[in-house]
Amino acid sequence: MRTRSGLTLVAALTLATLAAGCTQPPAEAGRGDTAGKGGKGDAETAMQRATRALNAVEADSASREDSGTAPLADGLNRTFTADGDRPYTFDIACQAAAPHTVVLTLVRGDAESAWEVGCGDREADQFNVPAGAPFTATVAPAKPGTDGLAVWRLNTVAPGDVTDCPDDITGCES
Repeated sequence: MRTRSGLTLVAALTLATLAAGCTQPPAEAGRGDTAGKGGKGDAETAMQRATRALNAVEADSASREDSGTAPLADGLNRTFTADGDRPYTFDIACQAAAPHTVVLTLVRGDAESAWEVGCGDREADQFNVPAGAPFTATVAPAKPGTDGLAVWRLNTVAPGDVTDCPDDITGCES
């Protein structure tokens, strides 16, 4: 089941910061960094959780076009091509050391939409983007000291796998 709110992207940005930040939760502070000692550090665990969230929403017909990770502290500002005949999904998940949300802004031409993304969700937030002109996905950098990461994927999917609104950038009226 997919749920989205107007600020879904915010959570995705938080995930990127956690993965890149490699900080320890408060209970682990002062015990040493396990990330650099061959063990499963916080960043690796965050990446695994975010990847599971992305996998949870990926359609069987999905063909991965692009993917990446962004530290929440750096944010995300990337333009994607959306060529071809098949629709796309932009999937984003985030993880953070503390409760956090990020705002994802999708822009194509004059159309713009902003979504709140909660970090730590078991399922990634998924946004439908029809084939056509390039579009930009942006998540503002988090405040300094915010640890976490956002992980994203751009997939083409079969038209039958597009649910809800077919264009989450321009929006749909019910």
